[in-house]
Amino acid sequence: MTMMARQLSVEMDVAENGLEAISMIEEASAAGRPYTLLLADVMMPVLDGIETTVRLRDMGYTPDALPIIAVTAATDLNEVRAYRASGMQAFLSKPVKLADLKAALRAWGVRPRRRKAERAVPVAPEALAALGQQFADRNARTLALVETTLAQGPLDAPAIEDIRVLLHQIAGTAATFGNAALGDAARRCEGELVRARRDETDMRAVLEDAARELKRRMYL
Repeated sequence: MTMMARQLSVEMDVAENGLEAISMIEEASAAGRPYTLLLADVMMPVLDGIETTVRLRDMGYTPDALPIIAVTAATDLNEVRAYRASGMQAFLSKPVKLADLKAALRAWGVRPRRRKAERAVPVAPEALAALGQQFADRNARTLALVETTLAQGPLDAPAIEDIRVLLHQIAGTAATFGNAALGDAARRCEGELVRARRDETDMRAVLEDAARELKRRMYL
């Protein structure tokens, strides 16, 4: 996202979690340079995107003053309704494409710093390579955690949640790296894992399926 913003010559600050985002927004407002838009990852740690939005709206940051757009891999009707109910104005579906980000920024009044005659800043090849390596490392880490969890006997609840988060991250990024099939598989496995946990049914079968899918599709 930061690289895409750079290509569009738009300033973008990054918060590690929802609480940090709120703090940054308050500091910017107090300094007289308020943010014009918040892209809120729904799955942020510490404070997720929905709760962050609710708190900001309760603090007086209206949609006119600070539009908020959800960034998410979960876009079914009920989830979109939840985003809207929290005070968000729209959503961007992961993996976010450059054209979609550009359209969203323009729709909510964010303009690039450069003049029309200036060229966008190119993305360095080494930066793209580093992102690709991070993606590959995440895939390998997810498979290793799934296999370790299965081998340990009784399933560990924190490990299950870690696996779910990793599957969600893969679902939101795989297509960006040319592996849409892996993203679709990760999204399906995450959904099945959530349902199995909710219904208190066998999660081991879901994890075994996730391991098979990861092995099958990681290197497509």
